[in-house]
Amino acid sequence: MNAERVRVELDRMARQPGLEGCALVDASTGLVWHASGSSADAEHVWEAAVDYWRLKKLFTQLGPLGAAAMYHATGMLVVLPCCADPDVLLVLHGRHRAVDWIALQRMARALGALLRGVS
Repeated sequence: MNAERVRVELDRMARQPGLEGCALVDASTGLVWHASGSSADAEHVWEAAVDYWRLKKLFTQLGPLGAAAMYHATGMLVVLPCCADPDVLLVLHGRHRAVDWIALQRMARALGALLRGVS
């Protein structure tokens, strides 16, 4: 994995329209690997968002979880799987309808490939 390239890609994601910030977070520990954007210093938010993801164990009958989206009064917090080995999540903070969430899911998959060393 090229850590600098991962940071550059995460910084690029943070500049997407409507996105306030994003972070790569270890799924098991909540440790923030890197955060970017105007809300990048909200480490407690990035770490706590992983707890939403951990609830997926309670809903296994619904199949694999593709995303966890929390709709708050002033914005969205979305948790996406990024990489399984290592187990890393992409946490995104954005303005409700101002973000192309589908495009960000594609970017998360590409970032996961970079983390796995595929690209």
